[in-house]
Amino acid sequence: MTGERVTRPLQAGLKLTIKLTRRKPRTIVVPEELLAMISEEVKKKVMDGAVNDNQRFKALVEELHWHKGVSVKKLSKRLSVPLTTLWGWMKRKINVKMRDRITAAQLASTKYAKRDFDGSGVEKLRMWYFAHTDGSVIRNYQQVEVKLGTPDPYLALLFKEVFGKYGYVGVAPRRNKKGYAWELWVYLPLKSYKWLLEKHIPAPIDNDTKLHNALSITIDAEGSICARNHEGRTTTNFKVVVYNEKAPVIEPLYGALKQRGYRVHLYTMPKGTVTNYGRSSNDYRYITVRAKADIKRLLENIELVLPQKRLKACLIKHALREVNKPVYWSSIELLYSEIEDVCKEMLEESKLIVKSLHEPWRALTEKRKRKEVSHTQYENERAQLRDKAWRALETLKTKYDERFKEFEKKIEAHFRAQRPL
Repeated sequence: MTGERVTRPLQAGLKLTIKLTRRKPRTIVVPEELLAMISEEVKKKVMDGAVNDNQRFKALVEELHWHKGVSVKKLSKRLSVPLTTLWGWMKRKINVKMRDRITAAQLASTKYAKRDFDGSGVEKLRMWYFAHTDGSVIRNYQQVEVKLGTPDPYLALLFKEVFGKYGYVGVAPRRNKKGYAWELWVYLPLKSYKWLLEKHIPAPIDNDTKLHNALSITIDAEGSICARNHEGRTTTNFKVVVYNEKAPVIEPLYGALKQRGYRVHLYTMPKGTVTNYGRSSNDYRYITVRAKADIKRLLENIELVLPQKRLKACLIKHALREVNKPVYWSSIELLYSEIEDVCKEMLEESKLIVKSLHEPWRALTEKRKRKEVSHTQYENERAQLRDKAWRALETLKTKYDERFKEFEKKIEAHFRAQRPL
């Protein structure tokens, strides 16, 4: 006896008569839940009565252990075979190697197809800047894990666009201290994506295309575009700001902008400074562009995705048609406020959707903990919830795309009425 509790299979699906020793042959009952996990190719062999039962059993165990991530302990329970017996068969009779811990962890995070990086320096910069700004990146055994938490559907879908061509991007509704948000993740092979873990940029910013792509991702993820008027004044001040606590993220952008003649300033906000988001836990670097001519030039060259920033950029570009003339706050105040209001409305609607999806997700997790659903049922239902989350994100984006297009037309009409463009 091994001391383990052997569970009864959920539903008998296949009987195999195994003769691996001189003793009496042993009948193994393979439950339906295990058969449902294996690939169609392996399933054909396992279900083929013309094939020797020992070979069918070997194909089943090898597929489940190496390609579906089922541990030997779980296999022994589901096949009603004592752990030491199954371990001995694998090692000495059917020649199926046991996974070590690192391989097990690696296989657990390689459920989906990945591809080695074959993109350009521009793509490297986009991925690296996303991972080191609003995202997070760590090494997870032989994988590079990149994560993002955000209530913004456009930022979530941008993450999928940037990383999805190289690996499966997962999504789940999450609740944290700040409320409800989408959580996205991707696992990439360490050998080909180790550069994502490096502290310094993976490619030099040696041309305009690289600079503009790196800036677009950085401003979308962790920058701001502002228009404000000081109290008692009628004219408007503009600025574009990019923040990050890591100097290697900010300094290459600062240097590239300087080289191209932008009047840009680099500042450090000391640890402990109180901001709108609370007290900073680290030193923060940020670069600021304030000169109107440089702001106009910058906004004309970058392509932003997040609506709040894209619409503000559109408004400011139109307002700065003639950079030498003052822009009165009264001429843009209403439009600027409307942009903030509609984007706030979108974020609130997104959070409500996350909340509605979080309840069944949490309930499913609790059911699995109480063993009320099988592993296969749990994975299938979770996949359905992920599909529902992606559909919700796409639907929300489609809904607001129309509104934002109309808003861009409204901005153009507003300035056309003042003076032909």
